[in-house]
Amino acid sequence: MHDIRKLLQDYLCGTITPETSNELLELFTQYPELQNITNSLNTEEGLQAALQEYEYLFDSTYTIREQENLRRIKATILTEEGDFSRRRIWPIYATVASIIVFLSIGWFTFNQYNNGQKMPLVATENAIIPGSDQAVLTTGDGKQLTLSSQYKGIVMNDHIAYDDGKVILDQAAVAANSMLYLATPRGGQYHVVLADGTKVWLNAETKLKYPARFSADKRAVELEGEAYFEVAPNKHKPFIVQTGKEKVEVLGTHFNVNSYKEEPYSQVALLEGSVRISIPGQQAKILQPGQQSSVKAGTITINPVDQNECLAWKNGEFMFNNESLESVMKKLERWYDINVVLAPELKDLMIWGSVSRYENFETVMEVIKKTDKRIKYTMNGRRVIIMK
Repeated sequence: MHDIRKLLQDYLCGTITPETSNELLELFTQYPELQNITNSLNTEEGLQAALQEYEYLFDSTYTIREQENLRRIKATILTEEGDFSRRRIWPIYATVASIIVFLSIGWFTFNQYNNGQKMPLVATENAIIPGSDQAVLTTGDGKQLTLSSQYKGIVMNDHIAYDDGKVILDQAAVAANSMLYLATPRGGQYHVVLADGTKVWLNAETKLKYPARFSADKRAVELEGEAYFEVAPNKHKPFIVQTGKEKVEVLGTHFNVNSYKEEPYSQVALLEGSVRISIPGQQAKILQPGQQSSVKAGTITINPVDQNECLAWKNGEFMFNNESLESVMKKLERWYDINVVLAPELKDLMIWGSVSRYENFETVMEVIKKTDKRIKYTMNGRRVIIMK
């Protein structure tokens, strides 16, 4: 989804054409109407025509809610005050490109662009800015290392180094510590390559316990929070992720685990390969790609899952697919390091939408508010009150 939107934005900027980009040529060849619609996005009149044309092309078999999203987006955009200067029209380019390609699965996005480039965040006095690359590595002997935010992650070898090779702990220090603990705070994310080559991305407020070297017969880690795993294949040595609610066993695969201690459920979404989910007192279940397990109240259930949705956080997006406002606000609490007070009557309000995780909190809230005009909020420092 992100790649298609980027192609359209680059095309609108004039930095690529179908003659210079094989990907763009293939996209326009497969969807010839898309080029005509995209070309029209250069004036207010062209924008209106594009939206009208999309309504004509819109498949009536889609859900009523998706049609309602289109109506709301169109009404919001076309009633905004102010001229349609080059600067103001670029956010609409991103919006309409997303509508055209992605509304069929219920997404819309209000990412901000200026001349085709993502606008830098402005840290005003009261702005709540997004999270960043930050984590603390704790060794088995209790030594804590605050990892640099200039890097996205660390790599386990005979020594421990940042992803550019700069050594953090030498070989002797690693050998003296059999277990390591990597933890991201609220507002943090980080990446680690384990000793076997397995790659792990940690979301905000997540803890990973892992050995400096795996044993001869298995590879085992412990997780609290959310992480995406790309497990290095090894048919003779299974990889095990133990959470507070389930055990995940694999040989080599890609999957996402969401298992926060305070949440009533724990979820494992499989993108590639297969995994075995087990809990005490119940028969283990095998996941296939495109499936997600959910453990709640001692029971495992299996359901289909949108792979783009479960990987959105890793790819720098929030995606809300008919998700309760209560669940949405918990995600925002972790990423923006805020405390949210949510009116009880709004907890079950269902939210649809997509927005970059790297926008300020206020921008994300404006997107959420567009799904239901009853949502209002006030801010006092890092305390946010959501009400009608």
